[in-house]
Amino acid sequence: MITYTAPMWVGILIGFIIGAAAEIWGIANPETLIRLAKWEDRLFVICIALGLAISAPVLYGLYALGIGFHFSPKPLYVIGVGIGGLIFGSGLAISGYFPGSIWMALGEGRRDAIYAVFGAILGAATWTVLYQTPVGQWLVNTLNFGSVVIGGTHVDKFIIRPWYGTPAVIFGISLVYAVGLFLVAYYLPRYKGGVRSCLRENIEKRSTPYEVEKHKETAMFLTDGGLPYSENSIAKKLNEYYATESNVTRWFMVSVAGIVGLTVVLEMFLHQIFGESTTDSWLAGMLFLPTFKYSQSVFAGIGWEPFSDIGTLMGALFASVFLTRRFTSFRNIIPPSWSIRFGNSQITRFLGSFGGAYLMLFGARMADGCASGHILSGDLQMAISGLEFTAAVFAAMLITAHYVYRKR
Repeated sequence: MITYTAPMWVGILIGFIIGAAAEIWGIANPETLIRLAKWEDRLFVICIALGLAISAPVLYGLYALGIGFHFSPKPLYVIGVGIGGLIFGSGLAISGYFPGSIWMALGEGRRDAIYAVFGAILGAATWTVLYQTPVGQWLVNTLNFGSVVIGGTHVDKFIIRPWYGTPAVIFGISLVYAVGLFLVAYYLPRYKGGVRSCLRENIEKRSTPYEVEKHKETAMFLTDGGLPYSENSIAKKLNEYYATESNVTRWFMVSVAGIVGLTVVLEMFLHQIFGESTTDSWLAGMLFLPTFKYSQSVFAGIGWEPFSDIGTLMGALFASVFLTRRFTSFRNIIPPSWSIRFGNSQITRFLGSFGGAYLMLFGARMADGCASGHILSGDLQMAISGLEFTAAVFAAMLITAHYVYRKR
């Protein structure tokens, strides 16, 4: 089996690529994820589904050919993963942030991301304290089936043992998995009330007037408070790609999904899965709780997460200054959905960003993973824990947003 382990600093480069790509997607802007929670804009679902459809067969195809990867599907402890996912989804809907998108938002110059950082570290610290109590141990040990994927069990750093046959069987499963995800990416309309996904828009080369208006609205909130750009700039093409006849620009926006997915496959070959929330537990342990059991386990197992988080921030900063021009210089920019429901008070937004990030990180550490470790890296590996976490996150996210953002 061909294997390789890269030095830690390579994580900065990996994080840079993912941070820049996700910033172009618009994930650094909390309004994007709030609209996802409201089920008004499904771009994240479409892009993740497409990215996984591309990358999962690549991962398991190469594995069947003898390429070794640093597999790390999260353990399936059903109760803890499920409850953690529910808490994570609620916090996501309130704050508009994932653990990784907080670092991207800092790179994009978003003031409320500063509040989210402190909420995230406190949420991670809370789980660190709870972990060594009887309640915490019950959550992680009850109904714990270990690290399993669809079709196999993770038994060693580089080895997933198939339940039947050879690794080629898991590759076959990944092809079926990819077809299902591709159908989601193709048929799920991006906008509530629309009829086409971004992928389908490009293939069919047409949009409804309603979809064009939604694209314009999206471009407005993504660039709100950002840097000016000229008519012939890259930023114009990236932010207003719906208005250009250039197939290159239109397809680039869709191909970002593949770039992210394949970058995670590369990362797994080089060193480890892509994860973001472990850094918050590492910081909480270093700053406040160095002697706690959970901190000790994080210190012993930490990989290049702090490096990849730094790279994520730097990638988003680069993209927001030189490509999309969305850098807001830490002005008081309130997400429109939040503003409509709660007004433009900075204190109110501080509470939402801080409190939502607190819940999100508390849930992430309870479930031993977040949108990066479970949804992106976990679902790419077809980890059953990742699929459970994803379902719990979406259920809680949609329910929370329904009540938090409904009109008075």
